[in-house]
Amino acid sequence: MRSVKLIVFGASGGCGTHLVRQAAARGHQVTAIVRPTTAYAAPDGVSLVRGDVLDAAFVSTAVSGHEAVASCLGIRYRYLWGKRQSPDDFISTATENIVSAMNATGARRISVISAAGVAESRPAANLVIRLLIATSNVGVAYTDLARVEEILRHSGLDWQAVRPTTLSSRRGTGSARLTTSFPATASIARSDVAAFMLAELERPAFTARTPIITG
Repeated sequence: MRSVKLIVFGASGGCGTHLVRQAAARGHQVTAIVRPTTAYAAPDGVSLVRGDVLDAAFVSTAVSGHEAVASCLGIRYRYLWGKRQSPDDFISTATENIVSAMNATGARRISVISAAGVAESRPAANLVIRLLIATSNVGVAYTDLARVEEILRHSGLDWQAVRPTTLSSRRGTGSARLTTSFPATASIARSDVAAFMLAELERPAFTARTPIITG
């Protein structure tokens, strides 16, 4: 397996921490991007860079020299119906910056975390998720993720938007299963989402653009 120069945005998040750790363990050259104020210690051998993903100049500088990008960014909120800690277009604006930086620097492959139920996969979502989309911060995030996928479709890059079912902090199995449905009982460990993303980035070509995955 060839070592990849990989940059991970959202490296301190639930999926991002696993992805950084797994990629480093497999011998890839990893750069972890986190916010300036985030308490985060990078694994041995990982380059840690702090900055604002909404700053296009910072993102361009950070992406330079990398072959592949992974984005584990998400809209931050403490409660489903509470005040959001990120702009409503946080992920899509950051993605625009990342795509622009990739096109300027020559990086070609990008994998991002989306969600089952985003865009045309909405009919696959269960009633609970549909209710949350209609009434809570989940809907704001899903709307922004739909914008992210549209940006990627027109980016000219080799891209993948991974759509996991409900994220779980349980111990992972090291693998994920492709699915076309999202029942209320469906969930997947964050470490397994990371493992799926990394395995796809290690392939010469993505197996699908918008795969729905579950545990």
